[in-house]
Amino acid sequence: MRTGGRPPVPVLVPVLSALLGLCSAERQALVVPRRLGAAGGRERFRLEAFGERLTLELEPDSSFLAPDFTLQYLGGPPPSPEDDLSRCFYSGTVNRDPSSAAAVSLCAGMRGAFSLRGRQYLIQPAPGIAHRRGAHLLRLRGARRAAAGARCAVAEAETEEGMETEAAGSEPAGHAEMGSRRKKRFVSSPRYVETMLVADQSMAEFHGSGLKHYLLTLLSVAAKLYKHPSIRNSISLVVVKIMVIYEERKGPDISSNAALTLRNFCSWQKQHNPPSDRHAEHYDTAILFTRQDLCGAKTCDTLGMADVGTVCDLNRSCSIIEDDGLQAAFTTAHELGHVFNMPHDDAKQCAGINGISRDFHMMASMLSNLDRSQPWSPCSAYMITTFLDNGHGECLLDKPHKPIQLPSDLPGTLYDANRQCQFTFGDESKHCPDAASTCTTLWCTGTSGGLLVCQTKHFPWADGTSCGEGKWCMNGKCVNKTEKKHYDTPVHGSWGSWGAWGECSRTCGGGVQYSFRECDNPVPRNGGKYCEGKRVQYRSCNIEDCPDNDGKTFREEQCEKHNEFSKSPFGSGPAVEWTPKFAGVSPKDRCKLVCRAKGTGYFFVLQPKVVDGTLCSPDSTSVCVQGQCVKAGCDRMIGSNKKFDKCGICGGNGSTCKKVSGTLVRAKPGYHDVVTIPAGATNIEVKQRNHRGARHDGSFLAIKAADGTYVLNGDYTLSTLEQDITYKGSVLRYSGSSAALERIRSFSPLKEPLTIQVLTVGDLPQPKIKFTYFVKKPTQPGSEKVPTRKKESFNAIREIISSEWVIEEWGECSKSCGSGWQRRAVECRDPQGRLAADCARELKPSDVRPCADVPCPQWQLGDWSPCSKTCGKGFKKRLLKCISYDGSVLPQESCEPSKKPKHLIDFCNVTDCS
Repeated sequence: MRTGGRPPVPVLVPVLSALLGLCSAERQALVVPRRLGAAGGRERFRLEAFGERLTLELEPDSSFLAPDFTLQYLGGPPPSPEDDLSRCFYSGTVNRDPSSAAAVSLCAGMRGAFSLRGRQYLIQPAPGIAHRRGAHLLRLRGARRAAAGARCAVAEAETEEGMETEAAGSEPAGHAEMGSRRKKRFVSSPRYVETMLVADQSMAEFHGSGLKHYLLTLLSVAAKLYKHPSIRNSISLVVVKIMVIYEERKGPDISSNAALTLRNFCSWQKQHNPPSDRHAEHYDTAILFTRQDLCGAKTCDTLGMADVGTVCDLNRSCSIIEDDGLQAAFTTAHELGHVFNMPHDDAKQCAGINGISRDFHMMASMLSNLDRSQPWSPCSAYMITTFLDNGHGECLLDKPHKPIQLPSDLPGTLYDANRQCQFTFGDESKHCPDAASTCTTLWCTGTSGGLLVCQTKHFPWADGTSCGEGKWCMNGKCVNKTEKKHYDTPVHGSWGSWGAWGECSRTCGGGVQYSFRECDNPVPRNGGKYCEGKRVQYRSCNIEDCPDNDGKTFREEQCEKHNEFSKSPFGSGPAVEWTPKFAGVSPKDRCKLVCRAKGTGYFFVLQPKVVDGTLCSPDSTSVCVQGQCVKAGCDRMIGSNKKFDKCGICGGNGSTCKKVSGTLVRAKPGYHDVVTIPAGATNIEVKQRNHRGARHDGSFLAIKAADGTYVLNGDYTLSTLEQDITYKGSVLRYSGSSAALERIRSFSPLKEPLTIQVLTVGDLPQPKIKFTYFVKKPTQPGSEKVPTRKKESFNAIREIISSEWVIEEWGECSKSCGSGWQRRAVECRDPQGRLAADCARELKPSDVRPCADVPCPQWQLGDWSPCSKTCGKGFKKRLLKCISYDGSVLPQESCEPSKKPKHLIDFCNVTDCS
């Protein structure tokens, strides 16, 4: 995060240099913790300082460590028994105050933080000989607050590339006033984010033996943020592995170039991740911590970077964090938000979702005064919920075995105000007196031009920092330590009542409406469990037939709404006429609005989701709900098992109609009628098997409307590819003239009569055409005749009551683009629906076909950016996009990795500065 990109401006501190050691707003005391006893794994300690008696009631808490958590050193010292951290961490209350909070480690003394009545305390073993006598240094400090004006450095090019960066910087005191297995949808399921933490050599050198505790402290703070109910999901951050890189050559290449460092780290971390999710050391995301100053495309005020929406992508689920103190915990939570597909709160996707307080949440691009009562904005909650509902978080469903109780020590009890300043501004920095900003903004000493100054990055004091007698900082406020229980006693959430049913998505024809419930009875608090189970329910509504609309289907109407819209490759040319496309569309994409431009071979996804209640396909009664195909019956009721019978009657038994079949085996060159199929006919199937399986045998099916115009293959022009023909509210599926078995099918009742013709070209073998359809039985014998031409017609029409081939829907395509294959079940069944063996083998429909005629996404390179420096060694970058066939930008994993262009970032202006 960035503070507007401005360098720190020093502010004179009106104190003598001799008083610098006292210019901290904190108080210090040497104490000897007295152990009062233990029971059931719980510990009690008493401290006396600052005129009050403090009793810590503690219990083991290492919930953010996985049961098989491992610590690994690369090029460093071997692990020691002390590296077993699971027994170190405790949390609890002070003086049994429900609003107080304590989080400490009891390994090698007591170190950590606790808060009471708004005052925050940090405790750690006293240095030197005092420590050997059991003495500890107790500091009374303040809590940490978000940086006013902190901005996330997301360059335009980086945003388009799907990359987010966080900018850092310091703001002068003079400007402080300026910004003071796919699960069911709609079900809340616990998610466990198994995490690997990586610390580079700079971290190891800076933090020394305290590195492990420091990293886990950062993650414990981030984990608590993800436990807050405002995220509206059950998210648990679990550490499964820590890697410390002591030798630079054994780690990823790390430089000031944040984008390049992220790419290097993502590539490096994959080799350390066991591919099986069942492996104890398998992780879902990796985080690199470094003291290296990271630079974005234009400035070097970057604190973090991550790709968006990559949590279960083994190649890209990673982020990098520049360690600049305990505020790195907030950077970590923010970057993980991007990994969970959260945009910034001021992004276009969030328009209309967030209210006026969008600048006070975790994903704000300018973080200012984080609202600790609601750290996640409505947009963040919506985006992560939709992301998980769409099946992008399946890797998070496995629960770690035997979870280790993890440290929940408040960071302010582990690191006093002076230490926090040292983390941020260097070893010489100390806490400045800032009584006016107690618990809200941490001010630290520094020098500028030989003068003493105070400076800040606008982050609050760490929770648990003492802020007065019997008080500590919690959530940016100075509270009594007696209130600890209020802050650390878990309250599990429970569902409230279902809300009223909302508006129906359609006025007729079968829509969908929703009812919601919230996890607010009570709202989970202090890390309590979020509600599990269904949070949204839906049902069918307005199922009555729609008035006649020129025979158009509901999907047709949605496509036609875009008729005034021209899309690439049409550019700004004349508007095109759009019609639904079904053929060649993958089953998983059936609920996208895929439309074809009439008269062309182009088709596009005009909307990512069709309107709820739209049929998934012409030959199915299932409907689309929030972009997913769900089961529905012919009665338009979701969940219903009712089906159309062969007569087109919903729930019928097939007794109201009769089957009409016929063949044609001779035809002269040109167009000749085969049969005129009357309005109301259902389950139409016309087949023309090419001679000896050839793709072109000189005979082709055609369709002519009652007015004499051709619907298919007229004027000696053939459609060679599979397509769906929408005509007067009916959809006819055509195999394409190049198929070995040329075929026309339609399932719903025909709105108007159509004439099937055969086009015979040249002196080639005679056609072999067979047709079947069902019509309503006549009310009187002989009152309804099958339309024929003359006795000398080549049509031989007769009723056939025999077994026939029954086909299922096509399965998933083996590839999503390019050239793949689909399979389907083809079975011979008798009129009673039983398996039979007397179907004509030569008429068996194909059970495999080519698919994925959609062009694969392609890599598209942009121009080089300006050099980051005008002299010296700078770098430049160029935008790389993954472009779909419709010109839209896709996530980069959609394009072929082996074809990804290299050299996206390069050095420039290598001449020395004069």
